[in-house]
Amino acid sequence: MNGSITRRGFLGGTMGAGLGLAAGLHRGLGTAMDATDSRLLHRIDCTQDYPADQYFDHGAVTVTESAAGRYREAEAQPLSRFGYRFAIEHTGKPHVAVIRYPDDKRRYMCIMDGTTYDLTTGVFTGWEQPLSGSMLELHQIFWPRWTDCSIVFMTWGEGEPAAAASIEIRELDALPALDVPGDPGDGSRRVIGIQYEDPCGCCASEGAMNRPEWIDHVVQYARHSGQNLLAYPMAWYHGPQFPCACQPADGLGMAVARDRRQYVRWTTQPEDWYAALLERFGREGLGFQGALTLMRLGTLLENMNIDLAAIQAGADTYNNMLWNNHVQASTNDWTTLYNARNFDTIAEKTKQGPSEPFAALPGLAYGERPDGACHTGPMFNPLHPTVQEAILAFVTEIGQRYARFPAFKGISFNMFASAMPWFGSIHVGYDDYTTRLFEDETGIAVRVDPKAPDRFSRRYDLLTYVCRPAWVAWRCRKIRELFGRIHDALAAAREDLRVTATLWDETVVINTLGAAAGGMSGAHQLHARQSMLDLYREAGIDLDLYGDKPGLEVDFALGNSRDRGGHGARPMGGVNLPPEDLCMYRDFDYLDREALDAVAAHARPGAFVFNCWVEAWGRHTWFQPEPGDPNLATLSILDGKPAHGILRANSDYPKDDFWFDSQLRITPAFPAAPHFLEPYAHALAQLDACRITRGGLFLDKAHTGELRRFARPFRALPNEKFATVGTQTDPVAVRTLVRDGRRYLYAVNREYYPVAVQLAFAAPPGRVEDLADGAAVDAGQAWRVELGPYGLRAFALPADAAPTGCTVAVPDEIVRALTEQVDSALQSIASVRSRGKFVPGMDEAEAGLRSALADGRYAWLRRALTGYIVRKCAQMTA
Repeated sequence: MNGSITRRGFLGGTMGAGLGLAAGLHRGLGTAMDATDSRLLHRIDCTQDYPADQYFDHGAVTVTESAAGRYREAEAQPLSRFGYRFAIEHTGKPHVAVIRYPDDKRRYMCIMDGTTYDLTTGVFTGWEQPLSGSMLELHQIFWPRWTDCSIVFMTWGEGEPAAAASIEIRELDALPALDVPGDPGDGSRRVIGIQYEDPCGCCASEGAMNRPEWIDHVVQYARHSGQNLLAYPMAWYHGPQFPCACQPADGLGMAVARDRRQYVRWTTQPEDWYAALLERFGREGLGFQGALTLMRLGTLLENMNIDLAAIQAGADTYNNMLWNNHVQASTNDWTTLYNARNFDTIAEKTKQGPSEPFAALPGLAYGERPDGACHTGPMFNPLHPTVQEAILAFVTEIGQRYARFPAFKGISFNMFASAMPWFGSIHVGYDDYTTRLFEDETGIAVRVDPKAPDRFSRRYDLLTYVCRPAWVAWRCRKIRELFGRIHDALAAAREDLRVTATLWDETVVINTLGAAAGGMSGAHQLHARQSMLDLYREAGIDLDLYGDKPGLEVDFALGNSRDRGGHGARPMGGVNLPPEDLCMYRDFDYLDREALDAVAAHARPGAFVFNCWVEAWGRHTWFQPEPGDPNLATLSILDGKPAHGILRANSDYPKDDFWFDSQLRITPAFPAAPHFLEPYAHALAQLDACRITRGGLFLDKAHTGELRRFARPFRALPNEKFATVGTQTDPVAVRTLVRDGRRYLYAVNREYYPVAVQLAFAAPPGRVEDLADGAAVDAGQAWRVELGPYGLRAFALPADAAPTGCTVAVPDEIVRALTEQVDSALQSIASVRSRGKFVPGMDEAEAGLRSALADGRYAWLRRALTGYIVRKCAQMTA
C-alpha cells in the first residue's frame, strides 16, 4: 500500500459530510472584487481546442469529466503541463486571472506565466484537507510586464495532476484600499502582514521593472487585501542589504525585461532604498519590520580562525566547535553562493561560456569552507564577545538609521538552523571559551583534558550525557541574555521598537535532524522525536524565557505545506510517497501541544506562515549578455546606482511547444479554498495570536478575498491577550477583553465547515457592534453567532455584558463521520498492538482520540485522524 488512507476510512467521510455544507461557500471564496470594477479581456474554455499560437501542452493532456464538471487535465506525471497565450492592452495596470479548477481529487499544480513570478501561484488539494467535490475559483491579481502573455498549468506531484476548467482575464480599474473601520491606526490593534524570506525577486515579480514600481505594487496590494505590515530582509544570508557603516554590504537580485530575457545583477555598494519605502509606508499607514536572516557578517568572516590544528593547539576562535571535533567553517547549506563577492568569480568564468553558478566557484568569499562531515549550523559562536559585539553594533546602526521613520517597527531574526544568534542544535558549542564560561557561571567542572585534540567531542559526551538539563538550560539563558541586549540596543534609538525571534521549522528540522537520518523517516514524526519546544531549547531558545519583556517577541512557524512536496529524496512528492514524507510538519503545527502551549503563554504571541515553494531548475546557467543587448542600459542600474555586475540567466528544459525560450519553474502552492485560512484560524484559536505574517519568495496575490474577510475583524482586536470564554477552544475559540470602556469579544472557527455558537449572558447585551463593518447587531441573553469556514467574527459590547458561557453546534453529519473514523482508527491501533508492533505515539493517539470525541474537540480529531500515527497504523494493518 502506498500510505494513502481509503476515502471511506479516514478522509472521505468528513469530505462527504462537509460537501453539502461548505461547497457553496467554497465557490466564491476567492472573489476579490466585483466584476463591475473590471473589464473582461478573455474567457478561455479549457475544455475546448485552440490553435497552436494560443495553446500548447506537454504530456498526455486530456479533457475529462467528474462530478465537479468538465475540465482539462495534465498527465499525472511531474512537469506535464498545458498553457494558453493571450494579449492584454495595458502593461502596468492591475489585472486578475479568474481560474476555475476541480477540487475533486488529490492534486498539486503549479500556475505561472513560464518566465517570471508575476502570475505565479499554485494549488494542492486532498490528502490532509477534505475535498469539496466542486469547482473552485482562484483570483490571481497580477501586473503584466508585457502585452503578449501566457498562463501555464503544470503537474508537480506524481498522481496529482494539474487541471483547469476555465480562465477569465480581466483588467481592473484599480485596487481600492480595504476599509478597516475597527482599526484606529494608532498601533493598538493586532497586525496581519506579509513576510518575504528572499529579497532577490523584486524585479521578476509583481510586474515591477524597478524598485519604486515594486514598492508601489506592494503598497497597493497590502492596502487592498487589508494587510498592514511588511517584514522584508534588511540583512540576508551574507549581511546587510543597505549601505552599512559597520559591516560589508551587498545587494543582488533577478530582473526580467519586457522581452522576457532574465538577468542577475549585483553590487557591493547598495543604495538605501529602504528610506524611500519607509517614507511611503508612513504616508500609507503601513508598518515595516526589517527581517534579518543573520548567518554571516563580513567582519567576522574576514577575521575568523578556522585552522583546526591551531584551534586544537589552543588558539582562540569565535567559530563554533562541534560534537565531532570539527570547526564550523561554513553554514553547510544552500546559502553559500549568495554573496555578491562570489559573483565576480562567476562572471569571469562565464566569459568561457554559460556556466552553472555553483560549478563556476572554485572557492567561496572570505574562505568559507563547507565540510561534508558537518550538518547545517551557525558558523559563529553566539556567546563569544567578538560575535556579540558585531551583532550589537549592527543592530545599533539599524536603529540609528531607521528609527526616525514612524513606519519602522523594529527587526525580526529568522531563526534558521544556521542563524547566528543561537546554537542551532545540541551538536554546536563545545569550544574552549564557552566551556570556561559554563564552568565559571555554574560551578560545574567539565573534566576533560583542556589540551586534548579531541576535547570538543569529549565535552559533548560529558555535557549531553551527564548534565544535559543544566547544559541546555544555561545555554538558553545566555541566548535570552543576548536577545535582551539586542532589544536594548535597538530600543535605544526609539523605545517602542520591537525585536522578534521568528522560529522556523523547515529550515531547522530538515537541516539538522533530517541530515542526521538521511531524510524524512519515522524517526522524525510526532512522539518519535522531541517536541519543537525541546528542539528549540537544545538550539538555544527556551520559549518559557520569552514573552514577558515588552518589545521582545516570538513568532512561531505554523501552517507549513512542505509535507506536500519539495523536500527529501523525492522532492516531486506525490501519491506514492509513504506517510513518513507527508505528515510531519503538519502534525507538529497542529498537534505538538507542548510547544503550542508554551507560545500561547506569551503576553503577545505571534505566528508566521511560510509559503514554501518547489523548484524545477532544469539546466540553469548564467552567461554573458549579447553584444548590443538593448536592456543593459536600463537593467545595469540597481536601485538608482550602477550595478557592480550583470549577467544573463536562463533555465533549459526538455523542449515542448511553449512559445518562449526564457523560462523558470519555481512555484509556491497553497491549500484549496477555504483551507488557505486554516493556519490563521489555528493561530488565533490556539495561541490568541496578536500578529500573523505570511509569505516566502514573493507576494501572494491569489487569496485576496480570504485575507480581506479575516483582516477586518482581526485588525479590530486590541493587541493584547484575551480571556477565554468557557472551558475549551475546539472547534471554536471565544475570547473577551474589557478595554477603553467597552468589551471586545471574538469567536473563531478552526474548521472548514460552518458552525453556530450560542453565547449566554446574565442579561441581554442589547445592541452590539460588528467590528468588521461597524454594523449594529441585536443580541439577546442567548445570542446565536454563525461562523463560516475558518470564520472569524469580532464584536464590541457594553463593558458589563460579560458572557457566562458558550456552546457550539457542529453539523450532525460531521459528528457521525468523525465518529466512524475514530472507530476505524482505534481498530487499526488495536490491530497493530495485537501483532506485537509499535508505532511511537499510538498509545497517546488512542487516548487522545477517545477523549477528543467525548469532549467534542472535533478540530483536533480531524487533524489527528489525518496525521502520521493513524495513517501508519492503517497502512500496517491494511
